[in-house]
Amino acid sequence: MKMIQKISVCCLSFLVVSGMLGQISVFQNSVSKNTLVSAADTAASVEPKAVFTDISAQAGKPVHIALENLTANTISYQWTVDGKKISGSSDSYTPTEQDYEKTISCTVTADGKEYTASMYFSELPVVYLNTNDGQDITSKEEYVNGTCSIQGNSKFTNETQLYTGDIKIRGRGNYTWEHPKKPYKIKLDTKTDLFGMGANKHWVLIAEYVDPTHVRNGVMPEISETLGMEYTATNQPVVVILNGEYNGLYHLSENIRIGKERVNIYDWEDTASDIAKAVYKAKSASGMTKDQRDELEDQLVENLEWVTSGTFNYNNKTYQVSDYVTLPKSIDGGYLLELDTYDAYHIKQVSDFETTGSQPVQFKSPEYAVTNSAMYNYAKNYIQEFEDAVSADDFYTDGKHYSELFDMDSLVKYWMMLELTANSDGMRFSNYMYKNFGSIFKIGPAWDYDWTWNAGYTVPTNEWWTSQSYYNESVHWYKYLAKDPYFITKAYELYQAHQKEFAEIYADGGKIDSYADKIETAALADTQKWHSGTDWTNEVSKTKDYVKNRYQWFDTQFTNPETLAESLGYEAYDNLEVTNISTDNGKVVVTASAVGISAEVITFHVNGKYAGEAKIQDDLTATLEISPSLLEKNSHSLNTVQVRMKDADGNYLKSSDSSGHGGWGSWNPWEQQNISSTSVVYSNFATFTADYNSLVKSEYSISDVKILQDWLHGKKVTISEGKNYDLNQDGVWNIYDLILLKKILMK
Repeated sequence: MKMIQKISVCCLSFLVVSGMLGQISVFQNSVSKNTLVSAADTAASVEPKAVFTDISAQAGKPVHIALENLTANTISYQWTVDGKKISGSSDSYTPTEQDYEKTISCTVTADGKEYTASMYFSELPVVYLNTNDGQDITSKEEYVNGTCSIQGNSKFTNETQLYTGDIKIRGRGNYTWEHPKKPYKIKLDTKTDLFGMGANKHWVLIAEYVDPTHVRNGVMPEISETLGMEYTATNQPVVVILNGEYNGLYHLSENIRIGKERVNIYDWEDTASDIAKAVYKAKSASGMTKDQRDELEDQLVENLEWVTSGTFNYNNKTYQVSDYVTLPKSIDGGYLLELDTYDAYHIKQVSDFETTGSQPVQFKSPEYAVTNSAMYNYAKNYIQEFEDAVSADDFYTDGKHYSELFDMDSLVKYWMMLELTANSDGMRFSNYMYKNFGSIFKIGPAWDYDWTWNAGYTVPTNEWWTSQSYYNESVHWYKYLAKDPYFITKAYELYQAHQKEFAEIYADGGKIDSYADKIETAALADTQKWHSGTDWTNEVSKTKDYVKNRYQWFDTQFTNPETLAESLGYEAYDNLEVTNISTDNGKVVVTASAVGISAEVITFHVNGKYAGEAKIQDDLTATLEISPSLLEKNSHSLNTVQVRMKDADGNYLKSSDSSGHGGWGSWNPWEQQNISSTSVVYSNFATFTADYNSLVKSEYSISDVKILQDWLHGKKVTISEGKNYDLNQDGVWNIYDLILLKKILMK
């Protein structure tokens, strides 16, 4: 996520290699002021060696070699590029564009002794990773200790955005971990603002073995930003050299976690750390050690009872949390959850649960939520309530519409992201949601786009990702949301707002072409390493054609909300119809008709919210006046009115034998699951625009300003029955409603 840059200190480390794809034989560290090196590197720095002294490398600018810890009377230099000697005998060489993705070496002969240093020269930054003693990385759970050094390029020449120092590294990924080219998770020794993506210790290297083009992870974050998602996980293409061996093109990326420059919500685990530090500060004089501080932190992270009890025990002594930190007054925030699956590639997490709709959910933070039953059950029950709402006949549960539980804006944007990318991992891997105090859940951020745009298994260009039924995609929440006219209308408006920008993605010279040009040389080298015989240019072309065909199909589906609804499988009942919407005389009046079916009343929902119901008259129509508080405040936005019918007992009238939602099946991602049938409520909908300000002005007067103002001051006032002062629809009456009411009346 794009955040303010933080300063860190680093220098460049170069490696001795024998060829572009060859085995690196020696690890060399450069010397500069304020160098950040490991203890092992410091101990080895007394040995004479040749080192490169530049922090970045680019065509047209010389790279320099120097001797470290050695003074000599006679010195000569021999440069090679991919093992071929080149002319020149100075301490620098100016590489050309023809040298990209090749090894540049220099042998320095000093008083008859030879010292050689080498670097991998790329248009992209180069990440050199070395595990201690060359230890293999075989686990996704256990870290291996090592070092990292990042070489800049023409764009990244500032050492504050690079890194040299100790790391911990392990494997990552699910199905992708099974491929020859492995993805990795790295933890830096100190927070660093890598490539301007925000200071953090935690980063991932996405291998993209299933995407030989490497354009997907490059272009997708731009789509997220175009849609205006609250958080976008950014990344940077890099070349990775692992334990002296060229490992190919990767994307170094933020991973999804709580942090000031990631998902910026309250972090209970940080609070545990703060408590341990405060206790240590108070007790260090009496003998508490840093190891004991770390032990206490681990205890508090792994047992969260202190969150609600306000106390914790350590070394047979009870401590009051309030003596060290001030806890939040509630437990309704600080949750980062992930949708997941249980299969051969996944293990059950410390804290997870499964909804009644068979959707697995895991706690990413706090990881040990299960140790506090109040926190665990709060999040579990909240998610279940949302699932109950989206799967209900009218999208309500216990008097709450699903948009009162999950942010509607994030739901629509995330769905659009899944459809635009045809993400076959959608709603089963790498799908996050988060909640802070005093707010509702939001879904996102979107990230990790390996299995998109026809990579992995295919979502046809003329079919919705939502309609696919692979694995637990057959039970995901968007199966329901895509049948809600309000959701459909908001999706239509979002697409229309950015249609031209979407077309720029596949246009000649557009985002795909531009990104392919940026990484072409490095991608071709990666193809030679991992996909020998693959035509990279053709793969990019096929990807571009897929996107073009899919997005042009979208253009026809998003013609209007009704066309989109039909395409998504919404079943409008022909005998039930919105026949008239009047916005005259400062009122919105909706009339609907029901013919050919026995019904008592018609219910009206406006923008998802219950607006009321009206008895069906002799002419088979029902009419209801709509409160302006239910309308979109932007006069240019569409409002959605959905009508349903009830029988004499107050039950919704339904059809039967329609496609429904199925359960789980054994995982074969290339086979769709069988889906059981269910019933669907008879409904229909229409959209309209209305001048919200004019309508509100007609319903309220200056006397309402006085009433609301007195009410906010705690005075006893008489409020007319049915009067609603929640003008901004945030669920409460507050100063913001008063300001909005004054603004509307002034107009």
